[in-house]
Amino acid sequence: MSEATIQDAAQSIADMKERNFPLLVQLLTRDFTRRCTAKLEERGHPQLQASHNAVFQGLGAQGTRLTDLARRAAMTKQAMGQIVDDLERLGYVERVPDPADGRAKIVRFTVKGRAFMADAAAVIHEIWDDYANLVGQKELAQAQQALRSLWQGILKTAKAEG
Repeated sequence: MSEATIQDAAQSIADMKERNFPLLVQLLTRDFTRRCTAKLEERGHPQLQASHNAVFQGLGAQGTRLTDLARRAAMTKQAMGQIVDDLERLGYVERVPDPADGRAKIVRFTVKGRAFMADAAAVIHEIWDDYANLVGQKELAQAQQALRSLWQGILKTAKAEG
């Protein structure tokens, strides 16, 4: 292998690493999750797991049907049911009859679940402030907006492709 070929390969690897921003997003997600978990444990929520986020992120203020939670999280109804069962056992959610359809049930937050959501919102603000102290408030907001725009563009493209 010639010296030029080795240099070209080294440059290709360097370029690949430079443009592999999903790896950076993954590392940031891990850090955010670690910080969030630690802060929520301090606030009295030590039994929660990362899998529980699928419910917390998809659950509306008035409650949500299990099938809708599963669809929003892109998982099976059975898998979502197991997570809801776990959160129900821990006291964060409950299943109640759906007022719009007596045969169906909705999953909704309990008092403990609403308290958790308030704690989670406060923790997210704390972590935002931690990150803003590292890079600046304006820069962090710009990074978030760039990622949001990228995601919206991906969704728009996917929708157009069918």
